[in-house]
Amino acid sequence: MKIQEAIGIIIRSTYDQVLNCLRYELHCLDPPSVTSGMLDKYGVESYAKKLSFWRTVDNIISRYDNTVLFKGKFGVFRLAIVHEIEEVYRVENEDIYVDPLDCDYLSCSATPRSHSLRIYLEGVYSERVILRINIITLLKMAVAEAPYYRECLEEFVEDPLSLGKVLKLANCSLSVLTRHRAIYDILFNKKPGSGLDILRHSPILRRYVSDRIGESPTGNSRRGEK
Repeated sequence: MKIQEAIGIIIRSTYDQVLNCLRYELHCLDPPSVTSGMLDKYGVESYAKKLSFWRTVDNIISRYDNTVLFKGKFGVFRLAIVHEIEEVYRVENEDIYVDPLDCDYLSCSATPRSHSLRIYLEGVYSERVILRINIITLLKMAVAEAPYYRECLEEFVEDPLSLGKVLKLANCSLSVLTRHRAIYDILFNKKPGSGLDILRHSPILRRYVSDRIGESPTGNSRRGEK
């Protein structure tokens, strides 16, 4: 399986998990983004195709694990991608995979051995991980607090390679962050005006934009400065 196809499945399944968390009012403290059982829903049904998907996931991890998403005033925030074979839990009669905490009040069935993928946002200061939160948990919190964020996510999921959709998601994320002054002040030295300003703090976004438009965004930034 090609990396782009696998990433598309991961993005879609992560978003679907976020919607499940909201729809069923789940805790979702540490749910998987993808399991082998979930892959059927995305057209990956045979054993050979699933094996190919998980091999591609390992390739993605080798390339993108610990990728720095954002450089703040104090340390960095990076992406941690974890592929395991473990016991996974599914809500009875539903195609919803949850963490064990939600099974304390829901009827769940367990699969003793399954591939699973979890994605975390890690905050690192002086080479120490001081924050680690499941990306599904984080997105669920953002949508619950700012319902318009769901629309931004939906548009991004439909076309994750679109530069416009990526920048819109960055703007929406910035709008959510402005509601939390304490966190906002930790991240930024001065108030960013738009998602484009976030490029200065995000190596992965700078690289993405540079690849998409064929020129350095740093150069554009200089031309735009007064």
